[in-house]
Amino acid sequence: MKRILCAAAISISAALNLFAFESPYFNGYTGFLAGIQNEYDSEKFDPAFTGETFFAGQIDFGGKLFLRGEFYAKANDIFEYDSLNGDTPNSYLRVEEVSATYTVNSAHASHYISLYYGNFEPVGSDLFLQRQFGIKPIRSSFTESFRGLAGASYYPLYAQGIGYTFHPEGTFAAGINLYKNKAAEDENQDDVLNLDLRLASLVGISTIDFSAGLALPSEVNSEDNDALVYIKELQLHGGLNFLIGNRNTTSLLIQGGVNKYILRKGNSDSDSDKIEMKDIWAFVEPRAQGKYISIDTSGFIFPAEAAEDMIFLRNIIRRYPGTENVLGMNLNIHTDRLYAGATRLSVGAHTTFAVSRIDPDGDDEQENSLCISPYAGIEILGGTLNASLSVNLLDLKSDPEKSYSATIGFKTKF
Repeated sequence: MKRILCAAAISISAALNLFAFESPYFNGYTGFLAGIQNEYDSEKFDPAFTGETFFAGQIDFGGKLFLRGEFYAKANDIFEYDSLNGDTPNSYLRVEEVSATYTVNSAHASHYISLYYGNFEPVGSDLFLQRQFGIKPIRSSFTESFRGLAGASYYPLYAQGIGYTFHPEGTFAAGINLYKNKAAEDENQDDVLNLDLRLASLVGISTIDFSAGLALPSEVNSEDNDALVYIKELQLHGGLNFLIGNRNTTSLLIQGGVNKYILRKGNSDSDSDKIEMKDIWAFVEPRAQGKYISIDTSGFIFPAEAAEDMIFLRNIIRRYPGTENVLGMNLNIHTDRLYAGATRLSVGAHTTFAVSRIDPDGDDEQENSLCISPYAGIEILGGTLNASLSVNLLDLKSDPEKSYSATIGFKTKF
């Protein structure tokens, strides 16, 4: 009996040591953005005051367990009374991420097992790189967003799933995720099961994050009633984040991916395209940083859903309802070497030429925009206060009241 009790005590002690957590440490990140623009479907001056905010928090139990939560709220017009009625509600609140990650450390590697719900480390974002290697964000200031930690998401993701990441000693990490993506569901498909592989590394002066995945959508209205699971097609998706160079001098950022490439049988009677323009995204930005002035030039093609979350592109998307994607070029001239006393200031201006593709299944119309967007930022109250003004030069003559928009936002960590 003594041996049994001794063995039980040793087992309980080992289990407690295995799952023992240190005192929790909390940190968070939050921000809000307010904007003003004219209602584009109005024939007169009718400004709409937009607002959005996010809150992200993490509880760290000594590096063994990470509990994360993130919430996002948006209002297309904060003074609109009839906010929750109609086909397109004026405002909404969404859980962006709820996740739990448990860490197992071995002799020469760390293993991360995650359960998650929401927009968890999406393809195209640099969130995976930040969490695995502790680096600063590599994304462009042109794609600045208040959507949350991940920013504007190129790949539509709202998932519930499980993930495993292997991080050996050094600057390499590999992950695999199995999840069901609600963002890929439609009236004909549900329970879209996905299997993704992710590889990331810091090699010399380069930063690489590559993702590839397979989606297995099941058909809702299948005529085969005897089929347990009816899968008519396979869908491939993937993305790349690649930064090479020295951030303090010259560097090159390349981002690109495909959200859906459909594989079917050769004799399939479906006439839908295997790949559509709205499912392609790409961004190339050479960066040159001088002693006082920095210059970033970029070319881009974004889905409308992603561009609408970007401060410097959203008004182009809203200006032309029905836009499927937007492509163009941008020039950003900026500096962060200005000071007001001991306070650092950053100022710059984006010059953007964009072509919006509208209703590609119909007449495939195109609308051009040429925007000048000066902006400024100041470090204050432990965070950063940002303001911007955007003017569409091509609208100044025909629709001057619709050519202006402005934003002011604040972000802080705690």
